[in-house]
Amino acid sequence: MDEKKHQSKPSDKILTALFLVLVFSLTAASILTPVRTYSENENRYLAQMPDFSLEALFDGEFTTEYETFITDQFVMRDSWIGLKTLTERALLKQDINGVYFGKDGYLIEKYDDSDIDDETADRNAQRLADFINEYSAILGADRVHAMLVPTAQEILEDKLPLFAEGYDQEAYIEQVEALIPGGNLVDVSDALMEHASEYIFYRTDHHWTTLGAYYAYREWALASGLTPYEQEDYNIEVVSDEFYGTLQSKVNISVDPDEITLYRTDASYSVIYNLDGTVHDTLYNMDALDIKDKYTVFLGGNNALVEIGTEVDNGRKLLIIKDSFAHCFAPFAADHFEETYMVDFRYFNMPISDFIEEYGITDILVLYNVINFVEDNNTLAFTR
Repeated sequence: MDEKKHQSKPSDKILTALFLVLVFSLTAASILTPVRTYSENENRYLAQMPDFSLEALFDGEFTTEYETFITDQFVMRDSWIGLKTLTERALLKQDINGVYFGKDGYLIEKYDDSDIDDETADRNAQRLADFINEYSAILGADRVHAMLVPTAQEILEDKLPLFAEGYDQEAYIEQVEALIPGGNLVDVSDALMEHASEYIFYRTDHHWTTLGAYYAYREWALASGLTPYEQEDYNIEVVSDEFYGTLQSKVNISVDPDEITLYRTDASYSVIYNLDGTVHDTLYNMDALDIKDKYTVFLGGNNALVEIGTEVDNGRKLLIIKDSFAHCFAPFAADHFEETYMVDFRYFNMPISDFIEEYGITDILVLYNVINFVEDNNTLAFTR
């Protein structure tokens, strides 16, 4: 037998050595790099080192959390995400990290049936219906509404890759509508579909644009017996053309940025965040235009409670129970009420029934995008 066949070539040894150096270098760099709390690029908090205990180790909890911690804190994480995306795109993959690469430069968040827990979805539908039906009886049928907004995956079907499939959001809206017989569910699907060729969803972010929110506002205003403002009633201004949203962060490759547009009037406002006592005279946090998450220009982003006061004198007070889709919607709604309150159940601890009574709420709108709502684990707050 020829022993030369079993001898390693110098080039093999060099490649092995380089690989080991790379692995150990990246590992050492990850260990030595300070732990990050927040990723501005991904707009989320990163996993932290889990607490160790023998119980957590043996039941697998520590191992799972530690793996997430290592993944989140890996050195040059953002660059590796971009490299992975480019590699998979070269293999003609149409969806990466939960994001479809759609037509005309659209990145569209992907949701399949397998991503949705039916039990949670059904539970949330019933809790919402019970809440809407209860307060319709108390405040009046024309004063209480829900709006579940279909995401871009549902509305922009023509932008999706060939054979793309997703969770049937319209079927869920119909399920909820059947539980609210009073017609208090404002279905904005038709209005959004009618304007689907317009810029109603961002290309790099999962939110709708201000224009999309405006079309939904019109539907809600009419359902509420209000006269909606026309577009010409606003000073419409593009305040940024450099917005890269959450979906671009998930794939981290070069794409064209989005524009952020504000619809402003000459009205005066007083805005208070989280009962901190500081009164702001604007609905817009213009400083947000200098950071990555420019969508927080709308009412400061996610807060437990936002109070908006206006010069309107009609005795009506609106409560919006919401996710972040409401942030660019609320400025339209606020112009019809003396006071508008925005509550986010993820951070809000006061029983909602107590809040409604204490603040003299006369009108209610529950506003979520469909996917956020079916996945929400905070809907127990509707029952308190």
